[in-house]
Amino acid sequence: MQQQQQYMDLLIDTLLDEGFTVSESLQLIELQEKYEERKQIEETNYHRFIRWLVEHGRLSDW
Repeated sequence: MQQQQQYMDLLIDTLLDEGFTVSESLQLIELQEKYEERKQIEETNYHRFIRWLVEHGRLSDW
């Protein structure tokens, strides 16, 4: 947890150096987290679909 807080502080400092406000920085960080979460869900769904295709003989598993 300590490392995550240090990372967040560093990220906010970097964004502040680039001219963003604290509020904007927090919004950007939240947006990035939501994007990463959505990306993981999409990849998981993709892998489930590929596994289903292989299990049902619609795609060879090499």
